[in-house]
Amino acid sequence: MRASWTPIIHTGEGKLTDSLVYDLARLIGSPFSYDVVGFENIQTPPPAIYIANHLGALGPIETILSVPIRFYPWIIAEMTDFKRAPQYLFDDFVHPVLHLSGQFGLLFSTLLTKISVRLLRAIGSVSIDRFGGWTTDGFRHSLRLLHEGKDLLIFPEDPLLPLDPETSMRHFMPGFATLCSLFQGEAGTLLPVYPMAVHAGCETVVIGKPEYYHPQEQHREAINAFSVQVEMRVRELYLDIKKSADELLE
Repeated sequence: MRASWTPIIHTGEGKLTDSLVYDLARLIGSPFSYDVVGFENIQTPPPAIYIANHLGALGPIETILSVPIRFYPWIIAEMTDFKRAPQYLFDDFVHPVLHLSGQFGLLFSTLLTKISVRLLRAIGSVSIDRFGGWTTDGFRHSLRLLHEGKDLLIFPEDPLLPLDPETSMRHFMPGFATLCSLFQGEAGTLLPVYPMAVHAGCETVVIGKPEYYHPQEQHREAINAFSVQVEMRVRELYLDIKKSADELLE
């Protein structure tokens, strides 16, 4: 059964305008939302980090539309910059998904940017630029949101690595694990990390049980190991959806 739009119960003292824009975007996009499985696995109050596979533009869009949680998503900085967004949007969405190319495709991407950049800024997205030197600011912003009791949504696949043909996933970058370590060091409490998998063919978002980063003496090794652990959980969730769908067709 297709998931229907569900109002979000907002926690904390977030900006009212952020919440209204976020709810409005979800309401408008609700006819395109996916089913949500495993919502009962959310066992803790905010703050938390939610980790999902990317699937191009589908992962971020469907997670926000389908899961009734007020997320603050990490967004690659190009998508929040009017100058850089047209080319990035063309390469990531307009050409591969809409199959528009050439000058018309770039023009369409530029026009779409006028809406998308404003929307991403308006919903409180966290801008992350791995190459432009803004990552430190992004982490500071993320820590502030977590301390305010907000939930972050992160898609940590490394865009420079090849896709796994079985899951259409790339290996995860460990930035979210570093963020866990930083938050836990400041707050003195463990931060739940919820793995999620988005499956376009089954039109489903599945939420797994929380994972927790446990500090160890070998700090860098522990962070990398936790990143791999969460990546494997997302992969397992994705394959479980696919297996269940295949069994129904038999």
